[in-house]
Amino acid sequence: MEHIYQINPLNTQKEFTEEEAYRLVEILVPITSKAKNSINALQSKMEVFQYQPELTNKIQEDINTLIHKWSEKVKRLGGSPLALYRVRIPSENNSYFVWEHPSIELELFH
Repeated sequence: MEHIYQINPLNTQKEFTEEEAYRLVEILVPITSKAKNSINALQSKMEVFQYQPELTNKIQEDINTLIHKWSEKVKRLGGSPLALYRVRIPSENNSYFVWEHPSIELELFH
């Protein structure tokens, strides 16, 4: 399989063609699925321990850490998190694609 992605410095912005954006989505789907499954599991755990504030605070910290790690991975691949599981992918001519988990489709905005 052809490798089209590189880790990008956070202070640079790559512009993706439509084909490259779809290949990026192929990478984002498993990364986001894994993060979402882990976050959902922790949220369920938090409900079980809702009356133990010290434990729920620790679980919330773990959730925040997972969200931050997901966000950093998205940024290093060239995207920008718009919301949890929603990513903006820069394109040419001041336009951008938006991808949202679990879809494999992109929306183009000008």
